[in-house]
Amino acid sequence: MSAKQTDSYFELAEDGLKTCEILFREDQFRDAVYNAQQVAERVARALLTHANKPFGTSHNLAQMAEALPADHPLRPRIKEFDNLSPAATKYRYPTPSGRLVDPPQVSEIRKALDGLTTLLRDAKSYVYGPQPSTSVTPKPKGSGS
Repeated sequence: MSAKQTDSYFELAEDGLKTCEILFREDQFRDAVYNAQQVAERVARALLTHANKPFGTSHNLAQMAEALPADHPLRPRIKEFDNLSPAATKYRYPTPSGRLVDPPQVSEIRKALDGLTTLLRDAKSYVYGPQPSTSVTPKPKGSGS
């Protein structure tokens, strides 16, 4: 598997984390949780690609963690986000009766986003070596570059 693919998964995870922060700030909690799941999945897929471990189309984060080598240092960290696995579909569609499922508590979403920020940083450090500290908070409009 290619380094370019790993890079692309990380880029998508970074973009997704920015999207999560915007959605969270705008009280769009269902979409923030869905996107948080996607961030965790993209980090997991980057690590799987880097480890040369092909993985199918499942969105289950515990399964992805299990597919990493048993001694992979980030394997347990990916598993910690398995509670987000159902968000791949749970908050995107109404139930058969037409009801929308309530998102998790705001504090749980904030904790997940903070944890994903750390996971992404640590995963990139694992693959590329130590990274300079960066923020995923979007720049204010009109701030220039």
